[in-house]
Amino acid sequence: MTLSILRTADAWWVNTATGAVKVNTEATTTAGLLADRAAIDAAASGSETVPLDSLTLISPVTAPCRVVAQMTNFSSHVKDAGMDPKSIPLTFFRKASGSITGPSGDIIRPAHVRFLDYEVEIGLVIGRAIPVGTEISESQLSDYIAGLVVTNDVSARDI
Repeated sequence: MTLSILRTADAWWVNTATGAVKVNTEATTTAGLLADRAAIDAAASGSETVPLDSLTLISPVTAPCRVVAQMTNFSSHVKDAGMDPKSIPLTFFRKASGSITGPSGDIIRPAHVRFLDYEVEIGLVIGRAIPVGTEISESQLSDYIAGLVVTNDVSARDI
């Protein structure tokens, strides 16, 4: 079953067909919420809803966290950047937890940045440790991936 988890400044919510149901949890972090699956399941079947548009949403991913991004994941993007996709190795990089904002949060461009670029990405929320060297098969994905988030990957292309 797919659930949409929402977060406001003071609570976690499950989005249902009739509105948002508050999750009865003490969790203050994404990891804490994932550990309280019973509370999520209870909210998913709850009937006391509030209209979704009455909530001021913030990022469901809490900081601090580890944000890892894949560079050059589309050959068309590599070509747009003036590079040859065949010559670019699979590359990952980290972004600071401070780069996380909610769906309506401000994006602040430092004065020295001239070329601020953005891309829609799908983010994976990893729900358990993955030690270096771990090989994960397709059948094991749900053991590691706790959720997906739509992200706006903003980066300063000129630095």
